[in-house]
Amino acid sequence: MRKILSTATLFLALVFTLNSCQKGEVVQDVNSLGTGSYVTLTAAGNLNVDATNLAGKVSIEVASYGSEQEKIVIYVTKGNTSLNRATWKKIKEVTNSGGSYKLEVSGTEISTALGEVPAPGNQYTLYNQIITKDGRTFDVANTGADFAGLPAYKMAMTWKATCVCPFIASAANGTYVITADTWDGASGETCDVTATANSATLTYAFPYAAPPGFAPLVLTINPATGGTTVARQTYGSYGPGFENFRAEGSGFFFSCTGNITLSLTHTLPSGTNYGTYPLRMRKL
Repeated sequence: MRKILSTATLFLALVFTLNSCQKGEVVQDVNSLGTGSYVTLTAAGNLNVDATNLAGKVSIEVASYGSEQEKIVIYVTKGNTSLNRATWKKIKEVTNSGGSYKLEVSGTEISTALGEVPAPGNQYTLYNQIITKDGRTFDVANTGADFAGLPAYKMAMTWKATCVCPFIASAANGTYVITADTWDGASGETCDVTATANSATLTYAFPYAAPPGFAPLVLTINPATGGTTVARQTYGSYGPGFENFRAEGSGFFFSCTGNITLSLTHTLPSGTNYGTYPLRMRKL
């Protein structure tokens, strides 16, 4: 462990010095270089933003490493990690307390920073920007995403939050229109949904399939988040040699918005895999 930490310190010194060098400068002996600073993940808390309760918080716990830290400034963007700081929106600052931090961000704070209400299915990237006691700044933009992502160092320069909503069976029941289906080609067709507290039955998810094996598709749902699992099951056939196709996969069922988003892999009983395709539906 000491060897790993020592290597990390040396690498940080090199990275941060090279990033700050100007053309024509001579790089110093590494023993005279300053040490950078970052935080490591010590515990992950809730990482789901509840669209129906924006006062709820996502959180992680981190510990400081390297040069002594003054504070962390938390920023956010919608979507994937960006190395362009101009796209980051500031949420707040958290003062260093004994070298450890509990970082908490509410859905309301994300909404205020981005100027839009979080919607189920959206993912957000949160950035931990380190400000050291001597006034230097370190974040994923000047540390480098590849270095920050090395698992041995457990860096927490960025973290993710996903907007979800609880699954309510009474709100989920009804007729849905298929909005995306590049497998069956049934976009525009309808499907009836019958739900329980933690499941939903789609009759029929693939309306252009036929017997033998023509059957509804059953989803298993996490009531707290709408996260959905589709265990392998037979749903129908497409002619001789293509009988009893099976589907399996995962996705989300957001009853609060009436949207189903699935990614399903289609196979035959022989084991032949025909690929993975999206299936999306919206309640009418």
